[in-house]
Order: sequence, then C-alpha cells, then structure tokens
Amino acid sequence: MDEEEEHELVIDEEDKKLNGLNEDFGSEVYEIRCTSLKELNEFNPSGRYVVEELWNFKENHKASLKEAITLLLKMLPN
Repeated sequence: MDEEEEHELVIDEEDKKLNGLNEDFGSEVYEIRCTSLKELNEFNPSGRYVVEELWNFKENHKASLKEAITLLLKMLPN
C-alpha cells in the first residue's frame, strides 16, 4: 500500500445496532450515524473518542491558537 492511499472505514451491513436504527428511525438517521462514524475515523483515526476543540462562537469557526492566546491575554489582570 502506498503512503498516499487513504484508509476507508467499512460499514458492516449486518451490524445489529445500525440495522436497528434503520428499522426504528428510518434511513436518514442510519445515514447520519454512518457519516458520523466515518468522520470520527477521518479526524481521529487512533480511536473513536471525542477530541475537544477551541471554538470561536462570535465568528462561528474553530479558533486558531493565535485567537486563543489573544483571548487569554485579554483575560489576565493588568
């Protein structure tokens, strides 16, 4: 396998829990769950656990390190 090849998460079509979602809530919920599993694997391939991110709610985007430091410096007492 070349270094440039990407690993892709394969969804088990026989998974009881996923099939239960499809049966109980419909294909839209099933597809959303499959997409979330793929995104977790893409952004955190070492494990399926949540990784916290700094978020700039005023500008509605992921905060940069520069933004975080600037905010922290503003919060410090003079």
